[in-house]
Amino acid sequence: MSNLNLFLLRYFDIGKIKYAPGTACSFFVTLFYFFIPNNLFLQLFLIIFHLFLGFYCCYIFYKQSEEEDPSYIVIDEAAGMMIALFLIPKVFELYLLAFLIFRFLDIIKPSIIFRSQYFDYGIGIMLDDILSGLITFLILFGISL
Repeated sequence: MSNLNLFLLRYFDIGKIKYAPGTACSFFVTLFYFFIPNNLFLQLFLIIFHLFLGFYCCYIFYKQSEEEDPSYIVIDEAAGMMIALFLIPKVFELYLLAFLIFRFLDIIKPSIIFRSQYFDYGIGIMLDDILSGLITFLILFGISL
């Protein structure tokens, strides 16, 4: 597997952090996203770009590795967190709540989130975080109305 693919899977090497790399990546994206303007096209572009990149890199990983979903792959957390924060008002409490709900759902993996991680071809690596992000987004959207 290429060094570039690993670098992207680790989301610029955040995945190399020894303890809780998924939480570290989610926190980084939360901080980063707070400074991204709530522009529909910009945020959609970032999310779609990360989804394509994540699915592609995870597919390559699936084809070339025997590992299922190692903790150093964190591009899925980045994409999921961006989905959770999509056009959410720039309010510290909402961003903190988004981070906490997303991490809770990603770690506990209730119901369909748990089952989604078993899709082949690298899809499951991304899908559980996408679903966690979508559920988090729906909760926050309901709160922020």
